[in-house]
Amino acid sequence: MERNNKSAEELCKDAMKLYGEKKYKEALELWKTAAEENNAEALYMLGICYNYNLGVDEAYKDNCAALASGYFQKAADLGHADAQCFAGLCYLHGIGVEKSETKAVELLKKSAEKNCTAAMNNLGLLCDKGIGAEDPKKNDEESFAWFAKSAALGDSTGQLYAGIAYYEGNGVRRDYVEAVKMYSLAAQQGLAEALFRLGECYDDGEGVNENPIEAFKLYKLAAQKNHAKAQCYVGYCYEYGLGVSRNMGEALKWYTVSAQNNYFQAYCNLGCCYEEGRGVKKDMKTAIGLYEKGAELGSLDAMFNLGNVYAFGKGVKENAELAIGYYAEAAESGHAAAQYNLAQHLMYGIGIDEDPEEAFKWYSESASQGDADAQYAVGLCYEEGMGVEVDLDEAKEWYARAAAQGNARAKKALKKL
Repeated sequence: MERNNKSAEELCKDAMKLYGEKKYKEALELWKTAAEENNAEALYMLGICYNYNLGVDEAYKDNCAALASGYFQKAADLGHADAQCFAGLCYLHGIGVEKSETKAVELLKKSAEKNCTAAMNNLGLLCDKGIGAEDPKKNDEESFAWFAKSAALGDSTGQLYAGIAYYEGNGVRRDYVEAVKMYSLAAQQGLAEALFRLGECYDDGEGVNENPIEAFKLYKLAAQKNHAKAQCYVGYCYEYGLGVSRNMGEALKWYTVSAQNNYFQAYCNLGCCYEEGRGVKKDMKTAIGLYEKGAELGSLDAMFNLGNVYAFGKGVKENAELAIGYYAEAAESGHAAAQYNLAQHLMYGIGIDEDPEEAFKWYSESASQGDADAQYAVGLCYEEGMGVEVDLDEAKEWYARAAAQGNARAKKALKKL
């Protein structure tokens, strides 16, 4: 392509205009010409074009990763901050070069020194994993420090991660108010995850006064940005009238959109609607199919519901062994109701050999999470010596916990002791 005696800087300016018009092939040729003069911006943008396969000739497409990393490295050597960040990521993930965490961290730190917030954010994520921290004993603190630097420069991702650090107390003292501040800053820039997390704060009254109406508004803003979990939450709000008028049509719509985005809980929630006939005609076959998809994606509630399907023969023949399998899978991951139901099968030999000791273990796991029926069961085990030695003081303690939650059997048992 003819230069018309333009400088490399002028060629880059023309190329960027073409790039903005999505004329990638023409832009690529201009950057190639400018790169002949070792122009850092041209080399960087060539890396971008090859990295994202923009305007690239068919003959080069199989070699895009190597070409992109090469251009990023050349621009990085000239001190281009964004190129240093991209080159670092190439080394981090082994894209077009041999993987090297050491080189990745070195390049990312050079980029961060020039105030590249993307580099700061990546360093924060790496430190959180124990990679690249100056002091291995202070991974969390260094991780937070990088996010805080990025946030201070107005980067929405940095603000989000700084907010998460404040919320979870990772590398900094837990502070819900500061978390809300960070989430709010990122949300103002339209970051879907920040909108969603800010919604949760309003939902739970953490760092801000509880406000279900505001929570719903934030969930919906995130949902409209295709945030799958927020879409499911919007459906739940519509189903139960939380912060918005109850509307099963809207609930089903948002659950469906969330499920199409493969959010596991949306499949479970849709399954419940079909099982119970909420907003749709009852259809156990459809419900089971949705539960199965949700369970496949990791929904513990879906696993539990499938356990109930087979334990009680809902639309299928009763099958205690299948029920136990689903209960066990959910129980192992901490699902309290599944832990209780698994314990019931073990205690009374339903579809499995009786095992009071194992049953007591699962009752205890469930009870420790506050399940009132499980707390009563633990009390009964201590009273009657089922799977554990008799201990009436412990029995009273667990009956009292269950009774405080309104468990009628526990109240009756306390009067007896």
